[in-house]
Amino acid sequence: MKNTFLVVFTILSAQLFGQVGSININVFDEFSRKPLSAEAKIVGQDQIYPSASGNIVVSEISSGTYTFEISAPGYTRSFLNEINVVPNQNLTFSVGLIKEAAEIQEVTLVRKTYKTTAESPLSLRNITSEEVQKNAGSNRDVSKAILSFPGVGSTATFRNDLFIRGGSSAENKFYIDGIEVPVINHFQTQGASGGPRGIITVDFIKDVDFYSGAFPAARNGVLSSLFEFNLKQARKDKLGYKAVLGLDDMQLMADGPLSKDQSWSGLFSVRKSNLQLLFKAIGLPFLPSYYDATFKVSKKFESGDEFYVLGIGAKDSFKFNDEAEPTLNNLTLIDRLPVSPQWNYTVGAGYRHLAENGNWLFTWSRNMLDNRATKYYRNIETPENLLFDYKSQESENKLRVDRNFTLSDYQFSSGANINFANYYNNSIAKGVTQSAVNYDVVTSDLDLIQYGFYLQSARKFFDNRLQLSAGVRLDASNYSDKTQNPLEQFSPRLSLSYRFAERLVFNFNTGIYYQLPAYTALGFNLNDAFLNKNTLEYIKNSHLVAGLEYNGANNLRLTLEGYYKKYKNYPFSLRNQISLANVGGDFGIVGSEPLDSRGFGETYGIEFLAQKRTASDFYGIMAYTFGYSQFSDSAGSLLPSSWDSRHILTLTTGKYFGRNWNVGARFRLQSGLPETPYDLQRSALVNIWNIANGPVQNFALLNSARGNLSHQLDLRGEKKWIFKKWQLTAYVDVVNAYGSTSPSGLPVVNLQRDNQNNGIIANPEASPDQQYYLLETGTADRSTPLPYFGFIFEF
Repeated sequence: MKNTFLVVFTILSAQLFGQVGSININVFDEFSRKPLSAEAKIVGQDQIYPSASGNIVVSEISSGTYTFEISAPGYTRSFLNEINVVPNQNLTFSVGLIKEAAEIQEVTLVRKTYKTTAESPLSLRNITSEEVQKNAGSNRDVSKAILSFPGVGSTATFRNDLFIRGGSSAENKFYIDGIEVPVINHFQTQGASGGPRGIITVDFIKDVDFYSGAFPAARNGVLSSLFEFNLKQARKDKLGYKAVLGLDDMQLMADGPLSKDQSWSGLFSVRKSNLQLLFKAIGLPFLPSYYDATFKVSKKFESGDEFYVLGIGAKDSFKFNDEAEPTLNNLTLIDRLPVSPQWNYTVGAGYRHLAENGNWLFTWSRNMLDNRATKYYRNIETPENLLFDYKSQESENKLRVDRNFTLSDYQFSSGANINFANYYNNSIAKGVTQSAVNYDVVTSDLDLIQYGFYLQSARKFFDNRLQLSAGVRLDASNYSDKTQNPLEQFSPRLSLSYRFAERLVFNFNTGIYYQLPAYTALGFNLNDAFLNKNTLEYIKNSHLVAGLEYNGANNLRLTLEGYYKKYKNYPFSLRNQISLANVGGDFGIVGSEPLDSRGFGETYGIEFLAQKRTASDFYGIMAYTFGYSQFSDSAGSLLPSSWDSRHILTLTTGKYFGRNWNVGARFRLQSGLPETPYDLQRSALVNIWNIANGPVQNFALLNSARGNLSHQLDLRGEKKWIFKKWQLTAYVDVVNAYGSTSPSGLPVVNLQRDNQNNGIIANPEASPDQQYYLLETGTADRSTPLPYFGFIFEF
């Protein structure tokens, strides 16, 4: 047996060398999308790969990870970073180059390793698919990889609730190849954007543009962050396959040509969860499971025009783990969590037409979310124990047209969008708020139209030293008189970038941004009346950002940015007397209650980033954020918000070793988040506990306490075996390796129970409204380390 193993290992090792693949690189003008005559070279090598028609062919290249430098006369150089060449595969990538304004005589421009644009010269980070996959702790999930960048905070190790520069997770927007995708997480919190696991297939992503400010005018409804997912192109030689067998899920993918002339191509993926098996094995009290699927089919015309159709969808289910150890923490979670099945999809189509002066992009999409949640007191499913039965659907049909063109030395982008939406809700819910017990019967069927227009222009001056961009948006909705005038949502923005030294640039942006409140808030209907129709307005957010950027040798980038954001017209809970800016970081629904727009707030801080893309087989990111986030309370005073993490420090690093080993680590440290204490005396009342299923917060003391200092270490290692016609990768990813202290400083509270597992009433002889339970309190369990491992097969 031992000899057999040695023979097999020797054969595997012998296959590490000499296996080759090939790459096509389509190079075009970033603005007009027209093909360019260009050339490419592999960073660290001297060989030049030329092109005369916009397509560079790099053939017979040994398997491995490479970075390509792309250049064309009169254009700023760009890079294809971290490209993984797989044996016996022909990969296709597209690179857009930015035109230089004039011939540079006195200024030597540094090679553009890191992406910026005229409208977003700062607050823009770009991350490639390979960088996501090797990022420790991300487990191939983009939302978790983004945690390595400055200004990004999170609430728990197992969720994707991202709060950017002090804003809530409801303020983030997501686009895939120009089509908006409202739901990118399994078990998404309705009215916000978080969830425990991402849906998007990272293997189909070329790269992601992550904006934490300086948002382009083409995108509406963005307050805190914008994610632009750019999908890769399918391989051209033949259909290729990829399979992932992991502890948390199983996935099968295929991509390649769909016609003999290779003008049609496709990307396809299906995935099934194993997460319920992992959670059961490590003793967690809840067992989520899911399915998801992704596809993109595209047609490339000889004229350069392109037509594509894409789709993404998921189905989620949930049940409790009755075999979990009955610790105080586990019992509390089982008591409070609802059973919450969910499904969603987005399908869309786009057509890009290359005009004589620029290009047109027409897109249509439809998305739908079906969200349900059921909860019984102590999970005993009898009619009298029903606490809520929630059934809601959101659907949207969206049309967009975008046009890029030039006039003299000015570049213009313009366009319009319209959105036809329907929100349906048929639910019953009992709930405990600050001063009452509510019983809501919600019956909503709301049709809504939103529309907008934008114009943005950019120009370079002084031999490319100075770049200016100005833009404006107008948005409106027919929801009410408060939202139908587009001039009330006049959204100007201005950016500039000035290079005053060879490697040092000053960047600046200011703008005003608007977002319509969530459908859960707009469509809250009781007794055949939309209660919030005359009180809600567009949320207004004014940004001011400035910073310095230094681009050093060996792919080193240093940035220092300061930001200030001022909020107005934020939805405010009339029942709990708090701003909704403080909620959205947990399972459930945000906004389905009486609201008005009295809320206001501000966030401000500084961010530092030191980033080194792979050079000499080493890569690393250091990010630090110091900031404040404050929102108004019932008295109109500014208090720390639930996202007021004063300090966030992230250290991410990794290294490639010989024989195709790659190891990485990430350490995150985050100040304790503000928390609202429990009102234990009120919580203990039988008529309160039997509805709340747990302790209720005292919002009169909103965010007057702070959680624990949060820190965690994530580790990742992977090894590749390269064969003649396929490749095998084994990986292990450990999230929160040492099981850090729970980030929450609030006690775990539950009932003292008798032998029949019933709560013990301290004064059973008292009247029902005076009876109260004996409570048991304890500290939260340490955060559970989550180990993931698996194998990736590529053919």
